[in-house]
Amino acid sequence: MQIRTPKKYQGVQRRSVIGCRRLGFYLLMLALIAAGVGALLNQATLAPIVQKAVFDFIGRLEDTAATMTVPEPTATTDRRNSLVEANNYWLSGALDEATDLYRQIAESMPNSVEVFRRVAIGLINASRFDEAVTYGARAINADPFDADAWAIYAWALDWDKRATDALGYALHALELEPENSRAGAYLAEVYNSLDQPERAELLVEDLLEADPNSAEAIRARGLIRWNRNDFAGALDDFKTAYRLAANMNLIAIDIAIIEKDLGNIETAKEFLQQVIDADPYNPHALFRLGEIAVSFEGNPAQALRHLQDCVDVNPDYLHCYFMLGRAQERLGSLEDAADSFEKAIGLGSLNPQHYFWAGFSQIQLGNCSRALAYLEPGLRLALATTTQRFAADIEDVIPQCDPSYIRRAALDGA
Repeated sequence: MQIRTPKKYQGVQRRSVIGCRRLGFYLLMLALIAAGVGALLNQATLAPIVQKAVFDFIGRLEDTAATMTVPEPTATTDRRNSLVEANNYWLSGALDEATDLYRQIAESMPNSVEVFRRVAIGLINASRFDEAVTYGARAINADPFDADAWAIYAWALDWDKRATDALGYALHALELEPENSRAGAYLAEVYNSLDQPERAELLVEDLLEADPNSAEAIRARGLIRWNRNDFAGALDDFKTAYRLAANMNLIAIDIAIIEKDLGNIETAKEFLQQVIDADPYNPHALFRLGEIAVSFEGNPAQALRHLQDCVDVNPDYLHCYFMLGRAQERLGSLEDAADSFEKAIGLGSLNPQHYFWAGFSQIQLGNCSRALAYLEPGLRLALATTTQRFAADIEDVIPQCDPSYIRRAALDGA
């Protein structure tokens, strides 16, 4: 049985004629109409205000968009870390790696003579002498009162076969710092290049008396002895200098050249391999390894690998192009060989041997006019030398293209 409970009486609710929401809407519309009428009546006054407000709003939007699209700034590399890394490469003999880093660092350290000095030495080791001269000049610009700056500029000029130019800079280095053994050693090398070995020797003796462990002075004495054909004395000096400065690859190459000339091929290769292990793309070491493979071991295929690496890493190193041509000629690639010999001469070679092979390769290809274009100037270069080496070789092949040519020996006999 369900009991029904009557609902509580709530009375009757009457609906308002105009609701609150509707009333608010009407009031808003009236306000907008009034504002519109006012704007029309006062258009000249309100237009600039509205325009300014719109432009300000657009400007804020543009600033926000620009901020949103600008990339996050990259972290600046701490040059101190790069300097430590470069120094480590330098001390280990990895001069190519060290030089690349020092060149990057140099842009942020424009007043560091030592950085520019090391770049110049690294470029000398890489047989890039003209670039070394440039960095030697930058060392002077970094500090015109630093003796090492003037000394490295002089040394770079000497390596670039500009000993006459180098002399004044080397002398000025010693004026700035008379006790600087490095500057004195470089001056001794300049004297030696200028065919003044007596002056070079006296200077080196004074340097070694003041500093017996100067690797630069000991190497300079080795160069003087080498020029006098004192191979044993030169070899002893170079090995001593290399022990004192084991990261200087150019000294190891000096040792290898003398050992090669003395017929100690395996010893020469050991020193060259030390350079390659530390500095895999040292062009002078690659050239010497290629030379040994072609001229002493009869292995042109092995030479080709070394010499191709050499010209790839230093396209301006003419000696590698010449030896590359010798390897290519041995392998029967006559056109490639002719091209390599031409590149060596195009890079400025004045070696009569290079002209002989450039001409002879053209004879083998049947190009007599091009052959004579190399053989005739090559003969003039050979005759201008003290030993006149290769003159007879060039005269032997000229008649193959010019049957009317009369050898000098025949003229002398007449």
